[in-house]
Amino acid sequence: MLSIDDHDFTIHKFHRLCDAIATTYPTITMAEYMNKEHSVRFVLMRHDVDRMPGHALETARIEHELGIKATYYFRSIKSVFKPEIMKQILDMGHEIGYHYETLSEANGDPEKGIELFQSHLENFNDVCKVKTICMHGKPLSKYDNRDLWKTYDFKDYDIVGEAYLSVGYELNYFSDTGRSWNKKNSLRDFIPNKTEGFTADTTDDLIDLIEGGELDNFYILTHPERWSLNLIDWGLYCGMDMAVNVVKKVIAAVRT
Repeated sequence: MLSIDDHDFTIHKFHRLCDAIATTYPTITMAEYMNKEHSVRFVLMRHDVDRMPGHALETARIEHELGIKATYYFRSIKSVFKPEIMKQILDMGHEIGYHYETLSEANGDPEKGIELFQSHLENFNDVCKVKTICMHGKPLSKYDNRDLWKTYDFKDYDIVGEAYLSVGYELNYFSDTGRSWNKKNSLRDFIPNKTEGFTADTTDDLIDLIEGGELDNFYILTHPERWSLNLIDWGLYCGMDMAVNVVKKVIAAVRT
């Protein structure tokens, strides 16, 4: 009978990924990358906390035990914005940032979107000083939240950078969006105008790339809720991912 350890996107597999990173590359936060406080070789570890923030606490503990620094972006919605969890993760040496989605919340109205952004940012700054931000993709929305910055400038809010718009083409980007490390199930999760030279399908593929040490850097995105703690959790989230992937393909076909 298969156990949780036999599947991809489990907390066991996440631990293996972190082991590979910790023994091969130094890690940096997003703010350190933006401020150029890093060596030539590094792993930039980012986590988008879309839901189930307790999972983020679990991944943060694993990273902390292995000496890994990471950046955690929390949404502003009530079920995710949990100051007590955010402060615990911050105390482990990780960075906390704002996972904004205000243009979608404002139905594409930039003026209303920036008002919401400023209000939510104030709530985050009451927990800790936010240095970097990252858009939430919201694939079922027709609005790209990054477009807010076509009208406004996030630097006016004392933000150093945005996790998609402020990174360089030299980064080798790998995201677990859609339950794979390639872009086949992603609508918005990419660095604009960036062509990736390396791909991975499974987490084992990504681990092999890391342990091979051929790349100078890795920019890795995970969604902590995707890394399941038990088989029931794994089955539920796998089913949800597969359903969302089907919807994404329909949306992509309609948009083209």
